[in-house]
Amino acid sequence: MWDDVITLLSITEEANNIGDIVETITRKEVFAQIRSIGMKEKYEALSVGLKPQYTFILADYYDYDGQESIEYDGERFKVLRTYRKDTNELEIVVTR
Repeated sequence: MWDDVITLLSITEEANNIGDIVETITRKEVFAQIRSIGMKEKYEALSVGLKPQYTFILADYYDYDGQESIEYDGERFKVLRTYRKDTNELEIVVTR
């Protein structure tokens, strides 16, 4: 079921009128399925220094627009990789 909500974060940096760099965060909430990382993928990632935490499955890949960060359960995660399945689903693997 698509019963969990994650927030996709688009982060942009721009100079304001006095030249200071200001970070702007655009949030987009979407429904997702949460899955654990498989053992094989986890060990392969650890061997190259990555620590994947979760796999999020979006029902429609159109919901994702290249965001590099996700918020879930009050924590922010960085997107490691995405994978579009044969259906419209999109798999997103994240780390802290």
